[in-house]
Amino acid sequence: MGSEYTSALEREIANMRLQHEGLLRAGQRWSLRALFSTPDWDIVDYCRDFRPNRFGQEACAEVERFCRAHGIWLEPGGEHYNSMTPYLHPGAISAERMTIIGLYNAILFWLNDTVGREKFGHLDGAAQALAWVAIDRLCELLRTRSAPVDPTELEISTSSFLAMLSDLAEPAWLDRFIAVTIAHLRPAIRDQNARARGGLLGVAEYIDLRAQVSGMYPAIALCEFGRDDYLPWGRIRNAGLAGDLRRMRVLAVEIGALMNDVFSFEKECIVDLADFNLIPVVMLNHPGWMLEDAVRHAAEIVRAKLVEFRTVGAAAAERCDRMGATDSELAAAMSTHFEDLVGCVQATWVWQIKTLRYKGASVFAENNLA
Repeated sequence: MGSEYTSALEREIANMRLQHEGLLRAGQRWSLRALFSTPDWDIVDYCRDFRPNRFGQEACAEVERFCRAHGIWLEPGGEHYNSMTPYLHPGAISAERMTIIGLYNAILFWLNDTVGREKFGHLDGAAQALAWVAIDRLCELLRTRSAPVDPTELEISTSSFLAMLSDLAEPAWLDRFIAVTIAHLRPAIRDQNARARGGLLGVAEYIDLRAQVSGMYPAIALCEFGRDDYLPWGRIRNAGLAGDLRRMRVLAVEIGALMNDVFSFEKECIVDLADFNLIPVVMLNHPGWMLEDAVRHAAEIVRAKLVEFRTVGAAAAERCDRMGATDSELAAAMSTHFEDLVGCVQATWVWQIKTLRYKGASVFAENNLA
């Protein structure tokens, strides 16, 4: 824990928002492209060849139809979060698999935008208690693969999604996927702000928790389902590639979560008055820092993870190439998954540039619509 929650910490959070207002008035605009790039590597060039899934339009239409029919479509947020699925899973091999992944994302975003960490603190005690009961029931539904006798619309939707997923997924993968989904839901549906926690997380603690809250671990797992091509972990361990693969997956998760923190800083911390975000966590862990210092350091953290992701990925790809002579099947499976991880990182940038979800009056040039 970074420190206890005090009135001084609360004043710093309020001061952060005043600084943001002043920066807006002064016309401050940081380029996210410049913040995330290095002198010898440009994030836009890295993402230039990215294309969303070819079944995306068809799948998004079916997801919207399903969500409207089941009462879990949100206006105006639905259009934005629904559009993310084809970006995050460009490798899905059929419209059916793309639609199932989209339904999963829609369920998670419905929870996020109604009772998630940014909204939870604004609910009264009774509504918070109901949200916890709903999550307990949902986790039990996922664990048992069985809906309660009196299902809510959310539970009916989740049961339908789970039946579709179970029909097509490899059983061992499905067990792991359910486990990481439950691990995501528990911390995601609660107030994670410093006041509610009773203290400030350290930066490293925050990054670990944010990775769980983000939903990126199940998102990466869904790459395997989308391709109907599941990683043979036993053979991967025997080949000595498990360490590199796990590190690449963690880095892809952290890049997705922390880059989103920067893009969504104003939506979360200025509009929704949250402080569970990399920028305020960095600022509050460095007494005396201004918002500008925190923005630059948060970007440095993301940039360093992008550098490591590319470095680890290049070394792993080289080992895969060498392994191709003795185990071409495993080398191909690993190469495909590395490609999917790169796609997830690219999608994190490309979708957030295109979506209107984070656009408005912003200190970031790519978010600014003023």
